[in-house]
Amino acid sequence: MGGIIFGPVRSRRFGESLGVDLSPYVKQCNYDCLYCELEGKKAQDSMESPLEVETILREIQKGLAHFPNIESLTITANGEPTLYPYLYELMLRLEDVKGATQTLLLTNGSLLCEPSIARACLLFDKVKFSLDALSKEVFKKIDRPSKTINLEQVLHGIYDFSADFMGELYAEILFVKSINDSLEEVKKMAKFLAPMRLKRLDIGTIDRPPAYKVERISEKQLESLGRIFLDFGIPTFVAKRIESNRQENLILTQEEILKTLAMRPQSLQDISTLWHSSTKKILQELLQSGAVERIESNGEEFFRIPYDNKIQ
Repeated sequence: MGGIIFGPVRSRRFGESLGVDLSPYVKQCNYDCLYCELEGKKAQDSMESPLEVETILREIQKGLAHFPNIESLTITANGEPTLYPYLYELMLRLEDVKGATQTLLLTNGSLLCEPSIARACLLFDKVKFSLDALSKEVFKKIDRPSKTINLEQVLHGIYDFSADFMGELYAEILFVKSINDSLEEVKKMAKFLAPMRLKRLDIGTIDRPPAYKVERISEKQLESLGRIFLDFGIPTFVAKRIESNRQENLILTQEEILKTLAMRPQSLQDISTLWHSSTKKILQELLQSGAVERIESNGEEFFRIPYDNKIQ
């Protein structure tokens, strides 16, 4: 499907979702977060060589026809989706294609302060934004934003959008050891989020292999931080890796496997429980050819695309 469509991804929180990558061939983001699952790359302010809306819609239609039981379309990017310059047109035209399927936007929230971008984001059924810091020095250290990004403007944009958005609004915080996990920083974030009509706040720590050498916080500390947000009246979900014996039989082509792994490394448990034997066989062939590598991170084994071998 041209690299634009990936998945389906089964989420405990959003059900079965089909991913839509608005920058399928190269990472394009105005942040270069320490914890990113994608290879590190200098932050940029605009998207180069953006895809035509017609091309994306055509691939979405193929994906929906191929996976008829999808609950949501997750609009994301090999980077930041709100950099896509035709997002408003895409969302307007998607209404005629998606039927009852819900739309979900995953964004770092940095451009919600731009009226034209906020207008496009208001068309989604669900929006999930990330928030990693409230202090300028912590923000610059963890998110490594483009020099044009102003944290105060970002926060104003998120706050104003939260007041205008009529769909389901979610927030996400990812904690990195000794960077954004101080009680002072956490309480600042809780105070900022408390007035918003959040459906849920998801907090977690590094789970899959990160772009840079940073460490996760302990589960005990994560639970402790979660209680702080709960004390502020914020509906909070603490993300944990759960052992599952549920067997799925997801059949993927070689192209779909490569795209899925390029967007998100998969653990050995993910593959053992979710992928069909035919899909696992193709994965083994990709491992032998060097197109996929097997690594260890935080005590778990993962499969991913080597950083010098991203899909072109």
